Order: sequence, then C-alpha cells, then structure tokens
Amino acid sequence: MKLKGFWYDRLLVIMLAVLTAVIIGLSALLEPQVALAEFIAALVVFGIAVYRIITAKQRYIKFMEAASQNLDFSQAEVLASFPFPVAVCNSQGYIRWCSKQFYNEITNCDLTQTSHIDMYTNGIGLDNIIAENETLVQIKDRYYSVFPKVFRHGDQNYCILFYLNNTKFKKAEIEYLNTRPYALVIELDNIDDSRSEFRDSERTEIKSRVEAEIDKWAESYGSTLKKVADDRYLIFTEQRNITKMIEERFTVLETIRNFSFKEKKIGATLSIGISGGSSFKECEKEARKAIEMALGRGGDQVAIKKPDNTYDFFGGVSKSSEKRTKVKSRIVGNALAELIKSSSNVIVMGHNYTDLDAIGAAVGIACAAVSLDIPVHIATDKKKTLAGSLIKKLEAENMGHIVIGEEQALELITKKTILVVVDTHIDSFVEFPSVYQKAEIRVIIDHHRRSISDVNGAVIFHHDPGASSASEMVTELLQYMGGEVIVNKTVAEALLAGIMLDTKNFIIRAGVRTFEAAAFLKDKGADTVSVKKLFANSIDVSRMRNRVISNAESYKSCAVSVADFKTNDIRIVTAQAADELLNVTGIKASFVMFESNDTVNISARSLGEMNVQIIMEALGGGGHQTMAACQLKGYNIPAAKAALCKAIDDFYALNS
Repeated sequence: MKLKGFWYDRLLVIMLAVLTAVIIGLSALLEPQVALAEFIAALVVFGIAVYRIITAKQRYIKFMEAASQNLDFSQAEVLASFPFPVAVCNSQGYIRWCSKQFYNEITNCDLTQTSHIDMYTNGIGLDNIIAENETLVQIKDRYYSVFPKVFRHGDQNYCILFYLNNTKFKKAEIEYLNTRPYALVIELDNIDDSRSEFRDSERTEIKSRVEAEIDKWAESYGSTLKKVADDRYLIFTEQRNITKMIEERFTVLETIRNFSFKEKKIGATLSIGISGGSSFKECEKEARKAIEMALGRGGDQVAIKKPDNTYDFFGGVSKSSEKRTKVKSRIVGNALAELIKSSSNVIVMGHNYTDLDAIGAAVGIACAAVSLDIPVHIATDKKKTLAGSLIKKLEAENMGHIVIGEEQALELITKKTILVVVDTHIDSFVEFPSVYQKAEIRVIIDHHRRSISDVNGAVIFHHDPGASSASEMVTELLQYMGGEVIVNKTVAEALLAGIMLDTKNFIIRAGVRTFEAAAFLKDKGADTVSVKKLFANSIDVSRMRNRVISNAESYKSCAVSVADFKTNDIRIVTAQAADELLNVTGIKASFVMFESNDTVNISARSLGEMNVQIIMEALGGGGHQTMAACQLKGYNIPAAKAALCKAIDDFYALNS
C-alpha cells in the first residue's frame, strides 16, 4: 500500500528523519548517553510508523466496511454484487465505499482514506458528473460511462457512481471517426512565373521534382497523390492523417517554399484546401471551396473547412503572387459593362471610414456608369471619411453632386439598381449596411485577402489579393469596358491617389500591373503633383502624428504605440503614424491603437515580412498582409495591448 493520502503517516516518517538526523546527531556530540535514549525513542516512533504503513490497507478496508454498515443504501451487499465497478462518495467527493471491481480496475489497488473521486473521473468534479447524468472517463486504455445516483442518509448527501465499461464501443467509435474521408485539393500557386528564366528542359525537371516532393509528403501519411489538372492535385485520405498533418503543421508548405534548383530558389508556393464529408463527392466539392478560400487569401497556406462552415488556416506568410494575365479583368470588365447598361441606376459604396482607395475606386466605377449614360452616385459619410481632400476636389470639379449619404441612397434603390461595393468584401465592413441589405443586385470589387465572413449573393465577385489596391483593379476594368468609357483627368487622379495610398507611393505590393495601371492613368492626364496634394496634412495633424510616433515601444521587432489624445482626425493620425513607424530600423510591423466609445481601434502595418492580417484576424479584425486593422469592443488600452502582444506571440509561435 502506498503512503499517498495518509498525511499523518508521512508526518511520522518526517519526524523520525528529523529526530534521527538532527537531534541524535547533535546530542551525540554533547552527551552520548542522552543520544542513546533519543535513539531508542526514535526506534519506537519508527516502529509505530512502519506498523501503520503495513496495516494501512487493512485499516482502510475496515473503514469502508464500517461505512457500508452505517450508510443505508439498500444494503452494501447489493452494490458489491454488481458485476461492474461501484463507488460511494460524500457530497465533497471523497470516496467512502467502493466495490472490489472498483478497487481493482479503477484504483489499481491504490486507495486511501482521503482519495477523491476526481482522481478517477479525469478531473471532472462530482457536481458536473451529477449534472450531466452520464460522463465518459478514460482509465488507462479503458473507457467507462459513469452514471450517478444521489441519495440522502441522515443529515448528509451521498452519491453512488456506477462505472460501465464501454471500451469496445468507444474504440469502435474512435476508429470510425479516424477513418472518415477527407479530400485535399492542392495547387501550385505561381510555378509558371517562377520558372520563366529557365530553359524548357529545366522547367520540366523543376515541375517533376516539385511534384515528387508533394508526392513524397502525401505518401508519408499513407495517401496517394493524383494529378487532376495542370498544377492542381487531389488526395483522398482519412481523418487520422489530417490530424497528423495538423500536428506537424503541413511541412510541405515550407518544403515547396524553399525548393531550389541549381542552388537557386524558384519561389513557388503551395495552396491546399481540405474538407471532410459524408461521401467522397462531398469531400471534393467542399475541398474546392476551401482551395478558393486559400487562394483568395493570397495562397501559400492551408484552408481547412469545418462542418460549421468556418475555416482553420495554416501558413500564409508569403506575399500574394501577382497574376500576369489580364484575362479575368477583361471578362469581368465586359460583364460589368453589360450589367450597368441593363440597370436603372448605380450606387457605389466602399468600407466604413472610406479612404482614398475606396473613394478613388468608386469614382472610377462612377466614370464608367456616366460614360454609359446610367445615373450613378457614391454613397459615403462625409463626416467619417478619410478621403475628405478627394471629395473636396470632386466638388471643385463640379462632380460633388454624385456623393450622397445613406438616406438618399436608400431612396434611390430600386429592383434594377446595381450596388457596387469596392475595397471590401465583408458585409459588416460596408459603409451603410442598410443600403447593402436593400440592394438586390450586388457587385464586389476587392483586393484584400479573403475573409470567412465575406459578402454573399454578389452577381459579380471580382477578387484579386495580388492587386495592390481596389483602384488598380478598377483601372484595369475601365480598359476593358469598351470605347464608350472615357476617363478624364479628375477620374485618373482619383484612381492614382488610391493606388499611391495602398502602395505607399509604389513601395509596397507594387507589381508590373500596378505600374501599367499608373501608366494608363498618367496617359489620361493624371498629374502626380496634384495627386500628392491630396495627401497633404495640416500642421496640427503632423504634430499629433509625431506625438504618436514618440509614444512607440518595441516588442519583438514590432512597434506598438498608443494615441493618448482625442481629435476628429484620429484615424488619419494613427494610420500615418503606423506607416511612419515602419521606417524605424529593426521594425517588421507597427501597431497603433486609440480608444473610442468603449472600443480600442488598432491600425496595423508591415512591409511584408510579417503578415499583420493573421495577427489582426486573431483579434477579430482582418485586412491585407501589409495593412490590416481590428476593433476590440469592451477593452481598455492596457487590456488591448496585452491581447495584441499575445497575438504577436502566437504568430511567432506558429510561424517560427
């Protein structure tokens, strides 16, 4: 019998050790005869302790027998005769009696007078067991369903626990779940662009080696890779293998990302969509949705579709690859032109707190509608917009009448009205949710990485996370909407302002197509000096921005700052401060927060080395890899800062 639970026995042993090691040792130096007497006393104490240890098991059995006689629960013999384990606990959860089966199977012949039932219920408290009526517990490699029965004896409450062994059924259930089918749709994101500088024979070799790496990874999980299209593959596997892949965090992503040929990284990335289902057909169908979600978020990641239509994501640390083909823009441009021609009027709307990119893209769509002789308006809140300078410019150019508020937009909506949402695809982020809900025909144009809570029911969903801005996407569409669409100088400058805002003057996410769009706008008369004036700030805004920058603190290569003041330009100030903090040496990302109406707002920026979208999504927000934001309702600044630091820690833990 082990000592655990008998604290007084342990106390006796400790007393013996102390008496033997300290008192006798010291006494022997001073008075040998006294030391001898103490030694004899210690032997007596030691003998008592040994006796109690040896007889502990028998004493506890007598205790349980006495308890069974004192507790009247239809005779202890009846409970003892059950062919399954039974235990009786008091209201505090301490075991007061148990059957021989419980003693042998559940406790492994290790029970004490102070043993608590929590030790044999996987830590689940007695109150929870009573409330649930049936509780599944695991004892080593066996599974038991525990059924409680409460009764009262004298002035105390007791509970009888019946342990029914259902190991066979539980293991069958586990095996059933482990063998549920799953489909993986795998796509090489930008393998063709990455191989453009190699010869044809080398490209073939690169492709075969990359496929061999993917096949090797699949085979390590007992799965077979099947090529279903150019650069797209399919795997059917079991849930047990998906669990292992998740535990190992899909190492194939990093393998392909770091793949090199002749000591040169080819820069290819991999996207994987995963889903389970009741059949192979359903698995593949849902996995295709998952791969679209992964690609819509920029690729180089895994999207796992769960039964509740939410997703788990892994990876996503690379920049979105720019698609060089403009085929999609041509198709969408033609379709949008035809849709506008068939409408009664067009309303264009961006995200809440619209910026130069949202208003610039809206002006571009308005230009197309005007050229096609269709009435058009831009719905935005002039008091909350961050593009006030552009709206004033439109008013100066006699275009201010197209900018309207929420009430006017609601009055103009008919069954044939087209609502074009630009620079967001999340329904909760649109400028006026009531306008979105009332409109029956919707078009979405956005460049932000795909979010789970995206806008549904769009007739045209034009989404390109590889684009620098919504203004760039609209600029491309205008080129394919027919010769009737005429882009004037004001429209060109509005679109160029949006591109310059999101690219930080062609520094971030500026690809070949970005410069092509800028060249097109320049050809239409856009003046870069005039555009630059749209970014001008007052001296007060500049002072407040510098104050926020001076408040910044460094945390794991991130700059974290707080705007400790209030102003109507707070969003402009914090956004610009976040941009400026990226100029500090050693800073990979910047986070600037301010408090408003019991909500802490955080603006996040990076140069691409850190994916701030993932960090903001962990806090309930979203955005792009280099530009994101979130709102923490019910938080104060210290709590928000702690939550942000934890999200940064989690990002490093998952992507280190």
